[in-house]
Amino acid sequence: MPRTSILIAENICLIRKGLRSVIQKLGNAEILQSISNKEELYDIANRLKPDVLIANPNMLNSTSEDLKRHFLNAKKMSLVLISDDESIDTKYKADAFLHYNDNQNKILTTLEEIIDRKAKKESNNKSNETLSAREQNILKHIALGLTNKEIADQLFISIHTVVTHRKNITQKLGIKSVSGLTVYAILNNLISMDEVK
Repeated sequence: MPRTSILIAENICLIRKGLRSVIQKLGNAEILQSISNKEELYDIANRLKPDVLIANPNMLNSTSEDLKRHFLNAKKMSLVLISDDESIDTKYKADAFLHYNDNQNKILTTLEEIIDRKAKKESNNKSNETLSAREQNILKHIALGLTNKEIADQLFISIHTVVTHRKNITQKLGIKSVSGLTVYAILNNLISMDEVK
C-alpha cells in the first residue's frame, strides 16, 4: 500500500511539532510539510496535493466546504480539523475532527481510520484497472455468450485456463452472473450492444 501523504497547517508551534511527532509513529504515512503561515496554505496544498490535510480552522481562508472543493478538483483529499473548540464537530464539515486535548492513541486511531477508508476506496476504484488484457478478452467472449469450450477453441488455450480466468474475473469484479458480466462489458466498452446475442 502506498504511503499516505499528510500536510499539517497549524499556527501554534508546539501543536505542529507534537502532531509531527505523533504522525511519525504511523508506519504508512509521511509528512510532506508543516505550515504555520495562513497565506501559504492554498499554494502549498495545491502544489503538494496531500492525501490528508490536518488544519486548524483559523488557518483556513474560507469554510471547510470551500477548501475541500478548492482542492478536490485536483485530488481526493481528506480534511481533518484540529482545534481547542469542543464544538468544532458541529461548526464544520470535515472527514474527522481532533481536539487539542486528544491523546496520542485518539490521534493515531483517527488517522488510521482515514487511511484505511482511502485505501478501500482506491482498491474499489482500481478494480476495473486490475483486469489484464487476457482477462478483458475472455470477459468479452463470455459477454458474447460463448461457452468455456468455445472460448478455449477461439483463443487456443485450454478449458482449464478459461475457467481459471473466469474465476479471477469474477473475484476481481465481484460479479458472478453472465448477465452481470455482460452489462459490465458493455458499460466498459469491451463490447457493443449490437454484439450481444
